[in-house]
Amino acid sequence: MKRKSSKEEVKDSEVSKNTEKKPLSKGRKNSKESKGSREAKKDSDVLENLETKVSNMLEDSEKKVSNGKEGFEKESSGILKNSEEEVSDILDGFANFVRKGKNSQKEKDSKPSKKEVLKTSTLAKFLPNAVTITAMCFGLSSIRFAQGNEWEYAVLCILVSALLDMFDGKIARFLDQSSAFGLELDSLSDLVCFGVAPSVVLYLASMQQIGKIGWGICMFYTVCCALRLARFNVAHTCGDEVTDLDRKYFTGIPAPAGAIVALFPLILFFETESFVIVSPFYVAFFLMFSGCLMVSTIRTFSSKIIEINNTNSWVALTVIAFMIICLTSRLWLSLSVLVAFYIIMIPYGVYEYSKALEYTKTKE
Repeated sequence: MKRKSSKEEVKDSEVSKNTEKKPLSKGRKNSKESKGSREAKKDSDVLENLETKVSNMLEDSEKKVSNGKEGFEKESSGILKNSEEEVSDILDGFANFVRKGKNSQKEKDSKPSKKEVLKTSTLAKFLPNAVTITAMCFGLSSIRFAQGNEWEYAVLCILVSALLDMFDGKIARFLDQSSAFGLELDSLSDLVCFGVAPSVVLYLASMQQIGKIGWGICMFYTVCCALRLARFNVAHTCGDEVTDLDRKYFTGIPAPAGAIVALFPLILFFETESFVIVSPFYVAFFLMFSGCLMVSTIRTFSSKIIEINNTNSWVALTVIAFMIICLTSRLWLSLSVLVAFYIIMIPYGVYEYSKALEYTKTKE
């Protein structure tokens, strides 16, 4: 037999190797298939487990939701009951509050105000008359000081009585205690304070130097003051209609102003200390001048012409403060200036009244 060549031997060896390798590749394929089936089973098991877990979770959540609904319904019903009770309590409280408010309002309506209580008190009944009597006592005291040659105190007593006379009527009107008795008492007090007292003081200070003539001039002043007060009482008791002009303008000068004008020489003497000013001639002139002004029919300014409101209240307070400062620092000089200013304003008051009277006539 022939030996095979080396090339053939090599081919035979390769063929044999290939034949040997074929069954090994099949075994590997089978092993891979078994591994794939195992993995597929594992995946399916995992999926089943997930499905069971999800289903269990869904069941639990459904149970919780159902239980939550029941609890929520119970809680909501309880809350509604509680809220209804609270609302009913609030409504009851509000109704009680309204009832109390109505009762308190009725009580307030039934109770009189402080002003009404003051008007009906015993203090209101005698307070205006007490002020009038106090003013009269000051007027009488001026005569006593004049007899003791205390002229400054005598004049100050008359000034205090004039100040009180400004307020007794206003107090009576504020307390609704105006009466015929109060009107007559006020007139008698004015006659003593502003008719008798100034004439006696001036007679003792200066007019006694000229004897009977001086006493006659002093009596003339007192009679004029009495006539002026009688005319005032008649005008207020006849029931005639009082116009706005009658409220804003006096007929003649009032009795307190007449007394201060008559005392002007003595007031000026306290500041200048000049005896010429208190000579009988000057004193007689001012006594007769003041008496004629009181019984005259000329119209002079009244304090009611000054209207104080919110717009000019600061001006009034400033003027009052300035006057108080002047009176406390230089009393007699300030009084002298005020009296001189009042005398100068008398013709201006007559002019303003004539203008106002013409305006009212043209308006009608």
